[in-house]
This record gives sequence, C-alpha cells and structure tokens, in this order.
Amino acid sequence: MSFGPKHPDVYSRHQKLRQIFMENPDAERIFHAIGDVVGEHRAAVDAGSEMEARAVAILGNSGTGKTKSTIHGLERLGLKDTVVGDNPRSFLVIKLKAKASLRGLCAGALTAYGWPVNKRDSAEEIWTEVDGYIRKLQTSVLVFDEIQHVRSAGAVDRADLRDFLKSLVQPGQSIVIPIVVGTPDFLEVLNSDDQLFRRCRQVHTRTLETAIDLEVVARTLNQYAKAANIQLTKSVKNREFAARLLHVSKYAFGTMCEYCCAGIKQAMLEDSTELKIQHFEDTYRRNIDCVPALNPFVAADFQNIQIGEKTDFR
Repeated sequence: MSFGPKHPDVYSRHQKLRQIFMENPDAERIFHAIGDVVGEHRAAVDAGSEMEARAVAILGNSGTGKTKSTIHGLERLGLKDTVVGDNPRSFLVIKLKAKASLRGLCAGALTAYGWPVNKRDSAEEIWTEVDGYIRKLQTSVLVFDEIQHVRSAGAVDRADLRDFLKSLVQPGQSIVIPIVVGTPDFLEVLNSDDQLFRRCRQVHTRTLETAIDLEVVARTLNQYAKAANIQLTKSVKNREFAARLLHVSKYAFGTMCEYCCAGIKQAMLEDSTELKIQHFEDTYRRNIDCVPALNPFVAADFQNIQIGEKTDFR
C-alpha cells in the first residue's frame, strides 16, 4: 500500500466529495429563516421604506453543519459566495477568534474585504471603513461565525460586542443583515438584552439520535459512495455500523458527513472499489493512534468510548 504523491487524484477527489452539500432538515429550516429576513430586507429596499431590522442566529453544537448550511442557504437565495476583488459582494463571512473583541471583529471584516488594518485605528475608525465597503460593494449580509466567543470575552469586550450587534438591528439605521453562527453558549449574551433578543430570529440545529436517525446515516453514506463511484459492502450497510458512525461523529450531522468522506478516501488510497468497515477502522486508528479496544469501529462496547473534542477525520 502506498500513499502520498502516487495518489494525487485521491486528494482532489476527496476534496470534491467534501464540497458536496447534503440536504437535511436543519439546513432547510436555516434556509427558510434566512429567506424570510432577506426577503423583507429586499422588499423594503425596493419600496424605499424604512427597513424592519432583523438578525438571524444559527445556534447548535459543533459539527452540526451550521456554517455550511448558512452559506448554502444564502447561495440558494441568489447571493453569491465571493472573494477579494469581486464586485458586488453580496455576503461576507467573518470568523471570530477565541479572544473576541470589537476591534478584532471590525478588523476581521475589513480584512475580508481585502483591505489592510492600520494598527493605530480604533474599532470605530475601522468600522467606518467597513461601512464604506458595505455600501460600495452592495453587501447585504454579514455572517459572524464562532459567535460564542463573545461570551468568553472580558466584561467590557462582551458588552461592546453585544452593543455593536444591537446597533446593526436598529430601525432606520440598518444597512446590512447580521447572521450570527455559533454554539448555544451565545444564548447567554442574546438573552441579556431584550431588544437584541426580540430582533433576532433563532434556529437551533439538533444532534442526531440512534433511535431515529440511522436511516439518515445510511442514506448519506450511500449518496457519498455514489458520488465517488464506490460500492458499499455489507459491513457498512447495517444498523450497527450506522450506530458506530453516529457515535464517532458525536451525533453531529456535519461531522458524520466528514467521516463518510474520510472512510471513502481511505478506500481510494488503497485502490479499493468497495467501501468496508475496515477503511473506517484504519482511518480512526491513524488519526487517534489507539488500540483496537478504544476504536469505536472495532470495540464491542463502542457506546462507552469517549470521543475526543479534537478528533479530525480528514
């Protein structure tokens, strides 16, 4: 078995698999929530009337596919995912860092537009520049990813960030729709301000359950296998395997999709035309470096194995 440079096509095929969007109920709810807010925004602009400012909060556990579903929903609405140099830029994604601050958020937005940040500029000065680009490049949506980091900021930064988000949904002042994406920890901040709470439409993604979602796992794996032109063996076409895959995924839909792609990648690296449970066993062992007794694809009592926070199946 040989990997690396001898299999360059495998890595490109794997990336193409990962780009496939798998429809799911959460993604549909996210789409409709964003669609309502964007629709009202567009109607107000067309009518020349004062916009009823609204935000959308997409909250759920890590790995549930929140960000990917948000971007997919925006694209379904005709808002294109763009890069620096494009004009217009319908929406922008700004990812908050662990040590969140208002200046850091504003700097992230300016950088996303492709403009350098002056180290001496304050948050207000930076945002003035961002505001100009919002207008020039016709940005109608700003997506703030990893919004839960606002909660872990210091008291002053947390208050500044909360007040900033609230300023984006002030009637008569809003020129852009804020969409915040993150874990349920952000609810503490959202619930701390009545006005922000009232003007923010919430969508909560769910975790999958063994009792009702095994068919979802089977259907998703089958779709990826068809896209990769690989056959499923009996070892991955049964309820026990689906339960194992769910457990490894920590019952998160987005993570489960990544694991499906990773198992298929392992099969492709081995030049196999069939997908077997051994491919998932090998992938988990290679990433975690564990004994068989701690491998959820091998162990009889896999439900009792604690899956690490930083498991990466790519």
